[in-house]
Amino acid sequence: MKKLFVIVCVSLLTIGAFAQKAKFGHVDSNAIFAVMPEKDEASKAVEQYALTLETQLQTLNSELEQKYNDYMANQETMTPSIKQMKEEELMNLQQRIQAFQVRAQEDMQAKELELLEPIYAKIQDAIKAVGEEGGFIYIFDESTLLYHSSESVDVTPLVKTKLGIN
Repeated sequence: MKKLFVIVCVSLLTIGAFAQKAKFGHVDSNAIFAVMPEKDEASKAVEQYALTLETQLQTLNSELEQKYNDYMANQETMTPSIKQMKEEELMNLQQRIQAFQVRAQEDMQAKELELLEPIYAKIQDAIKAVGEEGGFIYIFDESTLLYHSSESVDVTPLVKTKLGIN
């Protein structure tokens, strides 16, 4: 009799747990990121960094152009060994410029990641907090959703409120 009572209680609890509706939500993290106050400051810093790299690249290109013009103007009077040395110098400078462009692109990506990652982490923490407070099983990002039903809760406003933005 005791076993039957325990089985009935466990069954009722299990049925009750399944009867509760699963709570799913979705969030538009891109819309949240777009209104984050830190985003503008980070974007300006990235633009400033890009401008610095662009200035350095222009300096290198000016140096190459000047050396090339000098070579073209004086090549008739150069000895073969000097001419070869100047050509190698031009090729080396051009290779340095190409290497600089590759490194500059990598540096730009690293700088952007360095400045934007804390903003994305802050958004992620707010989404997690809203999920825990609201009892959500999952919160999906709209950018990766193909479909969500009307039963899925849009938590974007809750996350914005948690972040103190509207």
